[in-house]
Amino acid sequence: MNNRGQCAVVKTGSKLKPGSKGPIAVLVVAGSGGHTTEILRLMESLSAAYTPRHYVIADTDHMSEEKICSFESSTQHSDSGSQFTISRIPRSREVHQSWSSSVGSTLNALQYSLPLVFRLRPDIVSGHISQL
Repeated sequence: MNNRGQCAVVKTGSKLKPGSKGPIAVLVVAGSGGHTTEILRLMESLSAAYTPRHYVIADTDHMSEEKICSFESSTQHSDSGSQFTISRIPRSREVHQSWSSSVGSTLNALQYSLPLVFRLRPDIVSGHISQL
């Protein structure tokens, strides 16, 4: 059985109230195929305060890049003067890759991901979760 859902991680604390001090930086981890479409539906509901939007995609995922660019250039977003970036990282696990061999590729992806998060310093991290 597959359980799928969206996940958002938000900075909290008395001094960290997203939006209270201006724009809200969002880091969106986009999956492949239908997962990107699902996360973009979620992004559609956000106000113009959620900018800049930083998207992270796998370095081999060209379809998600096209979907994101199309979404961001849509009338709804282009009128607000929104800002977005797309960053590519190595895929942590390819389809049909064995779990044992995915340890090394996941560590490789992690060495690109962590510096990116610290450089961008998002207020919210959002992505799609698939569980077995």
